[in-house]
Amino acid sequence: MPSLDDAPLSEVQRTMLDLAFSCDLKISAHAEHEKIRERHQNITRSKDAADYIHEVETRIHTRRKFRPK
Repeated sequence: MPSLDDAPLSEVQRTMLDLAFSCDLKISAHAEHEKIRERHQNITRSKDAADYIHEVETRIHTRRKFRPK
């Protein structure tokens, strides 16, 4: 029996992956887009999707500029 990390993506996971992909394209340089598209197309396991989503989320958080009150 495969582990949960190796499980195929559910519809919800695929949707979250696609959202992260869209965000990744928005925050990345145009020169990186082909590499990003290729990576997105090759993600089939839950663990890989979770890792990618986390990476994009981290990059978004580091780009934010907070103004303390």
